[in-house]
Amino acid sequence: MVINKEAEEQSVADFYDGKSIFITGGTGFLGKVLIARLLLDCPKIKNIYLMARGKRGVSVEKRIIELRDNFVFSKLKIENPEALKKIVPIVGDITTPGLGISADDENELIEKVSIVFHVAATVKFNLPLREALKNNVEGTMQVLSLCKRMKNIQMLVHVSTAYAHCLKDVIEEKLYPPPMDFTDLYLQLKGADDKDISKIIGSWPNTYTFTKSLAEHYLAKNRGNIPVTIVRPSIVAPIEEGPLEGWLDNWYGATGILAAIDKGFLRILMGSNQNLVDLIPVDYVANLSIIVAAKESHQDVAVYNSCSSSSNPLTLRQLIDFFISKPDEKRDYIFLSNKVNFITKYKWIVMLLSFVMSIIPAHISDVLRRLQGKRPRYVNIVSRILTNRESLDFFTSHSWVFKNDETRSLFSSLSPQDQQTFPCDPTTISWPQYMAKYKDGVRRFLDSKINYLD
Repeated sequence: MVINKEAEEQSVADFYDGKSIFITGGTGFLGKVLIARLLLDCPKIKNIYLMARGKRGVSVEKRIIELRDNFVFSKLKIENPEALKKIVPIVGDITTPGLGISADDENELIEKVSIVFHVAATVKFNLPLREALKNNVEGTMQVLSLCKRMKNIQMLVHVSTAYAHCLKDVIEEKLYPPPMDFTDLYLQLKGADDKDISKIIGSWPNTYTFTKSLAEHYLAKNRGNIPVTIVRPSIVAPIEEGPLEGWLDNWYGATGILAAIDKGFLRILMGSNQNLVDLIPVDYVANLSIIVAAKESHQDVAVYNSCSSSSNPLTLRQLIDFFISKPDEKRDYIFLSNKVNFITKYKWIVMLLSFVMSIIPAHISDVLRRLQGKRPRYVNIVSRILTNRESLDFFTSHSWVFKNDETRSLFSSLSPQDQQTFPCDPTTISWPQYMAKYKDGVRRFLDSKINYLD
């Protein structure tokens, strides 16, 4: 960590006074929180240019309207509703040449933007390699190219993942060699069929981690004079602090698995009770991203791990027990109590108990539903849950320590006021209390949209 001397005495909020920001991935989970925190805690920010694309027939303009109506902006609407007008939509797509941005919009970004947060990426673990490369690597290339044309660029904050180097047991806050040479990679992709392509990633568990590692290396090697800071979050989880505690908007990561165990659909995981699970609240990731842009020196590429395992470890068994400690009142189907769950390193036991304790009860439940004149649904639910669990087997069956010394040092260098406004040090998180917030968030923001039992 090298603190920018000019910003050392300046508050984080003051740094953003009059500045315009460009954000990719702003309609995602982390992106929404990042925008909300910037508008709420840096009130003199000028504009936030948000790149988005039309999705499922919904225009970009409509998506921005829906974004402004999101619960994550509820506090902002009370305290400073006019700030939402600072969100300026930019039609674009990270998978399109030139980001698909119009000439007029590009010129505006080049003239006005000084800070870029590149948050956009595919979160699907097992996309075909070519598609994952287009999203996570080539999209990053396009963002860097745009940054090089910006006249007032001060920092590019690239949100990576702590699991970009998951073949190591201890991951420090530094750059690592890439999985393979870029030229060799694209040469191998030429004319290769799907079977050959699947061999390219070698020991990497999926195309997501493989391509996120490549993206880090590309930025470090090709940034030129662009100041770049890499933020590596681990498993991003609900908001921890303040009136929005527990907020989340998707079933990704640990959420779907924990909810499935809690409701009795999932009985067994691959792994060990003592394996470390690294959770980090989404507001901590957003706060760290905001801080590093304001405080980090513009010399070398800096890396910050937004992680908890090295300073506040949580085991897989603790994660499950804390989450299910409060009983689910909506349990009126034949699945066994959620207290009956297992963690094992043996694949055959996982397959056997999944069949006996998840698949068979699902079929019985659907037979009973048919007899009651209801539509069968549990076989489909359990099938999707088991597919999701299988995609996470690598992560639950391994244990990592993600060092966060630089992150904690940066946080300790802040003024007391900034520490209160932008918490990002996970050392003091009470996991039992946080998991209670997590579970309440799932029930409040996700379960309310899905009726498992009708």
